[in-house]
Amino acid sequence: MKMIPYADVGYAQKDEGENCGDVSPVPLGSKESHDPPTIKLGRWLRAKSLHSITIEDKMIEMKVND
Repeated sequence: MKMIPYADVGYAQKDEGENCGDVSPVPLGSKESHDPPTIKLGRWLRAKSLHSITIEDKMIEMKVND
């Protein structure tokens, strides 16, 4: 059986007043899935500018419909 490092092991938490029988260690797997995704600055700026363009288009559309 492979030993799991302590840092990669989570424990079930017992709620107050509730009887939980199993508090055995649960492997969490790769930490990569727990880290927030990183976005390169260029991609973030393109996404932000696209979002701004979309909002501007909606505002123009609302003015035309009034």
